[in-house]
This record gives sequence, C-alpha cells and structure tokens, in this order.
Amino acid sequence: IFGIIPALWGIGLSFFNYPLLQEPRFIGFENYRRLMSDYLFQRSFINTLYYMLGTVPPRIIIGLIIALILNQPLKGKTTLRLMYYFPVITPIVTVSMLWVWILDTHFGILNYLLSLIKINPIPWLTSTEWAMPSVIIMSIWKTVGWNMLVFLSGLQGIPDSFYEAAKLDGADKFKIFYYITLPLLRPTILLAIVMSLISSSQVFDQVYVMTGGGPGYSTMTLVQQIYNAAFQNYTMGYASAISVILLLLVTILSLIQFRFFGKEVEY
Repeated sequence: IFGIIPALWGIGLSFFNYPLLQEPRFIGFENYRRLMSDYLFQRSFINTLYYMLGTVPPRIIIGLIIALILNQPLKGKTTLRLMYYFPVITPIVTVSMLWVWILDTHFGILNYLLSLIKINPIPWLTSTEWAMPSVIIMSIWKTVGWNMLVFLSGLQGIPDSFYEAAKLDGADKFKIFYYITLPLLRPTILLAIVMSLISSSQVFDQVYVMTGGGPGYSTMTLVQQIYNAAFQNYTMGYASAISVILLLLVTILSLIQFRFFGKEVEY
C-alpha cells in the first residue's frame, strides 16, 4: 500500500502529461524524449553522479578507519563514538545552515583560519568551482558517523579466535586486516555502500539550503529537479519520468555492488 502501489503509480504517471490541476493525458514516451534534450536534466544527472562519487568512497573509507580505531581498547572510546555519531542525528537543515555560516566568503570561520596562513578567501558557496565540493565536504562530515557505527557492529561480530589464531601464526597487522577483517566485513561493506549510494542519490536538503542548486546549476541534483518540476512547475508527469531515471540509476549501481561484494561472503 505504501511502497509498491505508489511506486507503480509514479512509473505509470511518467507516461502522462499531468499539469496537476488538470486531468492527466497519455503521451507515451514524450517525457523521456524531452529528458534526452533537456540541458538541466543532463546537468543534474552529472551533478548527482559527481556528488555520489565524491561522498560514497570517503564515507566508506573514513567510516571504516574510525571504526577500526574506536574498536581498540581506548580510554573514552564511548564518548568518541558519540561525538562522531552526533552529526548523524542532528537535523539536516540545522547542519546546513551551520555550514553556510562556516563557509561564508567574508565572515566564515574557515576563510578566517585560511587567512591566518596567508590564503585568500575562497568563495565556497558562490563559485561554480567550489560549490559542489563544499556540499560534499559537509555531507561527509554529516554522515560518516553512520558508516562508522555500521562498521563497528561488523567488527564486533568477528570472533576474537580468528585474530588470536592469526597472531599465533605470526601474521602482522596488515595481513590480519587484509585476510581476516576485510573478508569477514564483506556483508557489512555491501550494506554500507548500497545504503550510502541510495542516500547520496537522494541528496536534496543540504543543496536546497546551502546553494539552492546554484550558482549556475552547478549543484542542481536530480531530486531537486524533481522537486522543481513537481511543485514549482506542476509538471507531475515530467517529474515522475525523472524519478524513474533516478530509480534505474540507483538500481543499476546497487546491482553492481551486489555482484562485486555478494560473492564468496562469509556470513
């Protein structure tokens, strides 16, 4: 009722011209043909891929590194875990506004710190060159704690007997990590990658608050274009067609990950 039916309805709606306040009119693949020649869609598609490439690998790598460190017998590790996870539970709009202040060209603390080492102010959110990297940096900071928590759960599920046996055989830390930790973390890595892909493909809030899709459409993403098409231009059929393309993108990327990480997994 709340998942399959709305999804099928959205796919069906992509074949209609539906101006919201009028009756839907069947137009076949016209919305999809329009997408192929729509510069804004092409730009949004590329920007979404750029954002996914810029956020997913760092989230996985940094999250795993932090988890490996905090899985050690350290003093205050519970407090450190809470500190790293706190941004995850902080409302995205609040975090976005905080980073807008941090990245402000004239009054932001980041440019102030850079000025102390004689670096000129960087137009983080007002430059087509820096806007998307700024959103990516903020998003990594916001979400890496979730990946850390997932990897911590996976690490704590690996029996200590494996590590003890490896140490008795003379394995160093690198070999233990490569031959024991990584193979047994494959299901956890698969989960983290797929969930990160899905969440990064749906990026909207931080872009909407921090840049509004600008400057010059440099941070416009597919979800924001869906929002604009549906709730600003009231072209529900066209918005549904973009949603279908986004669904196909996430599905294809997820299947690739299942193909790569789903083989020879030790559960």
